[in-house]
Amino acid sequence: MALLGIDIGTTNTKLKVYDERGNALAETNFSTPLFSDSNGPYYDAGRLFEVLCDAISGFPEKVRKSVTALSVSSFAEVMVGLDEKGRPITHCIPWYDERTKGEAEKLLLDPAFVYETTGLSPHHKYSLYKLLWHYHHEKEVFQSVRVWTSMSGFILFTLSGILSFDYSLASRTMLFDQRKRSWSQELLALAHLEEKNLAPLVPSGVALGRVRKEVASVTGLAPETLVVTGGHDHPCAALASGVFERGWGLISTGTTESLMVPLENAPKFTDTKEGKPFSFGHHVVFPLYYAMGGIYSGGYAIDWALQILKESYDVFDHMTLRPSRHTPVFFPYLLGGEYEEAKGAFLNLSGDTKEEDFLRAVLFGLCAEYRIIWERMERDLSYTVTQAVNVGGGVKNTSWMRLKATFLKRPIVVPKEKEGSCQGAALLAGLGSGVYQSAQEAFTQTFQAESTFEPIPELEEEVECWFSMYQSLREVLKSANVCIARGIEE
Repeated sequence: MALLGIDIGTTNTKLKVYDERGNALAETNFSTPLFSDSNGPYYDAGRLFEVLCDAISGFPEKVRKSVTALSVSSFAEVMVGLDEKGRPITHCIPWYDERTKGEAEKLLLDPAFVYETTGLSPHHKYSLYKLLWHYHHEKEVFQSVRVWTSMSGFILFTLSGILSFDYSLASRTMLFDQRKRSWSQELLALAHLEEKNLAPLVPSGVALGRVRKEVASVTGLAPETLVVTGGHDHPCAALASGVFERGWGLISTGTTESLMVPLENAPKFTDTKEGKPFSFGHHVVFPLYYAMGGIYSGGYAIDWALQILKESYDVFDHMTLRPSRHTPVFFPYLLGGEYEEAKGAFLNLSGDTKEEDFLRAVLFGLCAEYRIIWERMERDLSYTVTQAVNVGGGVKNTSWMRLKATFLKRPIVVPKEKEGSCQGAALLAGLGSGVYQSAQEAFTQTFQAESTFEPIPELEEEVECWFSMYQSLREVLKSANVCIARGIEE
């Protein structure tokens, strides 16, 4: 028996087939098709499905025929609009796209009401604002949409013919009532929608049905292959990493870098001066919740720096991690931050700054920013992380991992399976098909640790001094960013 996990990511889509012990039998990946028009970048859901079917059909026949069940994890916030015949008719706005800022500025909402209802603080990236953008800028298309779903929900629909919207992805729409587990009528009205316009809500790990005959014919999957509801990529990775037990925390390092912890109950809104409260939502392990925070620019900042310097990842293998007086201070807000005006910056640049100083600064800035988020989450939620697990492509950067452990002052475990979201989707497929009877059984049977990154003792004192300086300068930069934004607006 084999399980297929599909992870639709911002940059790449990954497919892996596992046996019930978590061993990979086959894998492939492709660049997630991204297009652009005068409004900005967009995903074409129909094209994505076509490429996905080609990828599945590329697996060896023996592997395809052995797949018992499959499921899909995906990025959040992205919405797919389907017409009367179930065909995708909208350009799907990426989660990071800023065209929706205007919608967010026009719609003044009570942050406490939004948070208590949806687990989110108003921000232009959430699905509500994407729907409003479609309504205001593509009204004819908007009115032709019969039903909206997530990208994961769309792929599952095209595979099985059954519409669904799992709780974990619904949690990122800013339309979902977390405590009632239903769509919020007040927020739906703001989006010019009714409940019938959104796919039915379903927990993760629920069997929808068998693959459609046409899909089985095109892909070579067995007609008996079961299609199971998936989820948001970060909670899927949390399932694969055991982060559904109290005291566990998941570091997910991809384009962004997030921290996620499991919660038994939804937190209450607290108005603090330190920033917005941490978002919460439904875990893929029902009925748990999760709290999540992070920095928008994690691996993105690394790739950005390497592209500018025309270097490869190998450059990190030979660099020293000890800072010098020539090391700049980097603030990694390349994709924004916890306040609207946040933009990235370098301080302490000089004619003596070398390439290695520049790259070291990127690592230090990412680690310092992440520690701030980490410490605030533990404090605000009264939650102590006793076991940290790191997944995602960023774990291959050993310099970054060692420095991160030093900043966080604790060991970080890296699983043998790096694609946690992909494996999490496969485990959901196993839960929905009865291969596993519980999340604990799925985790116990499949998890294998590959390595543990320990703090570097000889760097601890310097890191503490650096972190203290970073915190002070961070507040200065915030004032400068706000001033710049206001000056440009005026």
